[in-house]
Amino acid sequence: MTLRLLFCKSHIYIHKSKDSKDNLNGFIIITNERDSQGQDAVLSWISATALDAQQMNWLFKKEMVLVGDEKGEEPIKNVKMNSQILNIAKSGSMGSFSISLSSLYSIEFRNPSPSGWWYGSMVIHSLSALEDSTLPVLFFHDNLCPSTKRRQAILKKSFDPFADTGGIYWGGIDLRNKIGELVDLQRTYVDKSVWLINATLDDLRNFSTNNLTKANVKGEGQDDDGSIISDELWSKWEATKWSVMSQIANATSKTGSFVSSLVKKHPIVKLVEQNRENRYVKQMLENPRVQEVQDDFDSAKIYLAKWALGVKEEADRYQLNNQLNETYRKLLTNDLGIDFTGDTNFSPLELNKAMQRSFPLTRPKWESFFDSQGRLAITVTEVKDYIFHGGVEDMELRKEVWLFLFEVYPWDSSKDEREQILATLNESYQEYKNKWLFKVSSFDDEEEMEREESYWNDQVFRIEKDVLRNDRNVDIYHNNTEDGKPAVTEESTNTERTEEGHTQEVAPEQEDSSDHWTIYNPHLLKLRDILKTYNIYNDNLGYVQGMCDLLSPIYYIFQDETLSFWCFVKFMDRMERNFLRDQSGIRDQMLTMAELTTLMLPQLSEHLKKCDSSNLFFCFRMLLVWFKREFPFKDVCSIWEIFLTDYYSSQFQLFFMLAILQKNSQPILQNLNQFDQVIKYFNDLHNTMDWNDLMIRSELLFIRFQKLMNFMDRREEQHGNVQGEDIVTVSSDGGDTTTAATSGVELHEVDSNGEEQPVTNRVLPNHSQHLQLLLQKKIIIQREPPRTHDSVK
Repeated sequence: MTLRLLFCKSHIYIHKSKDSKDNLNGFIIITNERDSQGQDAVLSWISATALDAQQMNWLFKKEMVLVGDEKGEEPIKNVKMNSQILNIAKSGSMGSFSISLSSLYSIEFRNPSPSGWWYGSMVIHSLSALEDSTLPVLFFHDNLCPSTKRRQAILKKSFDPFADTGGIYWGGIDLRNKIGELVDLQRTYVDKSVWLINATLDDLRNFSTNNLTKANVKGEGQDDDGSIISDELWSKWEATKWSVMSQIANATSKTGSFVSSLVKKHPIVKLVEQNRENRYVKQMLENPRVQEVQDDFDSAKIYLAKWALGVKEEADRYQLNNQLNETYRKLLTNDLGIDFTGDTNFSPLELNKAMQRSFPLTRPKWESFFDSQGRLAITVTEVKDYIFHGGVEDMELRKEVWLFLFEVYPWDSSKDEREQILATLNESYQEYKNKWLFKVSSFDDEEEMEREESYWNDQVFRIEKDVLRNDRNVDIYHNNTEDGKPAVTEESTNTERTEEGHTQEVAPEQEDSSDHWTIYNPHLLKLRDILKTYNIYNDNLGYVQGMCDLLSPIYYIFQDETLSFWCFVKFMDRMERNFLRDQSGIRDQMLTMAELTTLMLPQLSEHLKKCDSSNLFFCFRMLLVWFKREFPFKDVCSIWEIFLTDYYSSQFQLFFMLAILQKNSQPILQNLNQFDQVIKYFNDLHNTMDWNDLMIRSELLFIRFQKLMNFMDRREEQHGNVQGEDIVTVSSDGGDTTTAATSGVELHEVDSNGEEQPVTNRVLPNHSQHLQLLLQKKIIIQREPPRTHDSVK
């Protein structure tokens, strides 16, 4: 067993009494075994009186090595630990102690007095109340500590005394930063000196923590302990500004009706409106000048709708980015019609939980979920809560987390079991790949072989055509060259910025060359091979356009052929229903979406029916590939991992779609009235939506839907299934249902005067199977039936 010394700082005292002569001097160290996780690290305090001169000199030397050289030499990350010294700490000699970081609940870092009246100190709180009583307060005598003084000299030389500290530098900051590298460390808002270790989501929500890695601000905006002072006047001014802008947007939407009325006063438009069915008028409409006027009229309405929504989007985004939670809360309350009363409304706790999405899953937090054998030590639901409400911090961590989300690795597996699973998957993948790589055939009949060969060639052509068009704005797919880098030619090149923010030189396109269909890029080649192998694995389904869209983000994350294949296989278990030849799977989702819109957004549903858009055709592409083409590439990864948790429902993507409809309902209601206008409006939403805001709305809409369904069930139990017995009341702004009743009931809406008015031709779905399935977390699987000669054309 090889031990590593990760941190060391001297002149850390225990003040036993007010008399300084009673102070106990010592070293604070952090140690760990080689190749073990940060959660296993041990924090120790060792009394100097328990060490001999040689051991003390060894610790002093290593302390300086770990802090770095004053001339700019980089500090060493760790050194081999002297096991004898660590044994002294474990023995408890002269007050020494050791405790693992995973056993800690929180640490208080109390800043020193700027004037030097008191030392900085730390108070350790463990998960065990019994252990807390034995852990002393540790005081940092920075005026004596050589590593702290060297660090101060380095900071002074760089003219950045506040670097990496968020305030005045002292020795406790070095320790805090090191602990933050090893475990998940979060600062609390309630007491800014308290930092939680591996906190649960409930702890984070209760303490309202700030992120450890929060960007530094200028010194004049900080108090003595480095915390940010909120400028209330500034916050109020900004909140007021965006509130006014939001009102302007609403007013503009309403102004759209006024502008439309002005346009309608044009004599040609008036004639058209009054005599639209007259054959002479129809003939006149074919005149190019008349069409131009009509097109201008339609374009103006769409423009106004988009402008109004754009201002509201900017207001919403500002509230989220600047954490003006109370203002954003009011905005949500207004948009969703929340009043916290009635059986189908939200509690303040539910609203707060949905809004609180500022705790992403970090690597230290992820590692804290597993025990020494690599088995999950908390419930799967707790893990999914983190992912659903905060997402995964970065692409590197997704390589591990997504293997569990796709259930390539079982949630209850150990580290050794996962290694065995990976070896088996590698072998199995190669077997499937060899079947097409070496053209292994199971057909004896020559005619059958020819038919299969023709089918296979057609599949390969479809795959390669889609792969070549796949996400070419993403860095690893951008250049179709053998090394994936820009081709160097004598011709001039131009500079292009990829979606990931990288700037690169791009050679001129050569689409006219004879081999423009040839794939050279190594990553595109792997996409092709994975899709061809899946075609062997799932021979009945074949390749359908859109599958490459689903594979692309998976491969981007793993950049490993085998892992990407098996994640794709698991993904297709739930997504195959979208690609069935008879389209029954996607049709069921569209029907569910229509019923859900009817129930949750009745006014919008009625308006879309008048626009000949009641089939929600504009949702088709979004649902088919899970909004892959509506959001930036990295946002898609964040959206997908939330869907994959099945935290509320295995069809949560429908509530995300519902949130898009709800967010855009007012511009549509007030400005659009034609099928083509609605289609164009939604097609133009590409890369304009804030997915984080939509996810908050999705969660709240699901909670409302779940309560509504439960309410309907309770009413039926109480009163029986009597046709037309009760009335369902809905908000007049296209928001949400506020009260509900049993099946087969008439719908009413509340108008602007607060009076109920009947909504014509609307009946609440009678125990719709589609809506009931939205409440289940189990994945809905639909398979393509066995392929026949006639099934593939």
